[in-house]
Amino acid sequence: MGNVPLLTVRQGEATLEALAERLHADGAPRPPAPADPWIEDRLAAENLLLWHLPLPGADRTELELLRRGDELVLGVGTGRRILALPSALRRCTVSGAGLADGTLSVRFTPDPALWPRGH
Repeated sequence: MGNVPLLTVRQGEATLEALAERLHADGAPRPPAPADPWIEDRLAAENLLLWHLPLPGADRTELELLRRGDELVLGVGTGRRILALPSALRRCTVSGAGLADGTLSVRFTPDPALWPRGH
C-alpha cells in the first residue's frame, strides 16, 4: 500500500484550492486504465473459448446478456453496450457466462457447421 499524504495547516491559513494544489503537486491522481477484454483458449481441454470482459463493480443481478448476430449486447443496470464479437467468436454459440472478481467471462462453444475440422 502506498503512503497517504498528511498535511497540517492552521485554521484560516489555507483555502481548499491551496490544499488541493499541495496534495496534487505531482499532478492530479488518475484512475487506473480499464483492462481490455481478452480471449482464453480452452479448445483442447474443454472445447470452449472464454471472452473475459472487465466489469469492475458490476452486480450479477443487474447483468443482461444477449447475442445478436455478430454482436453481444451487454446491459449493466440501466446502461447498455454493444460489443462486436472477435472473428473466432462469431463462429461459436454462447454456452454460458459468469461474473467473478469484476470480470464477466462469457463461454463460447464452436459451432461445428462453421468451425474448421480439427480446430
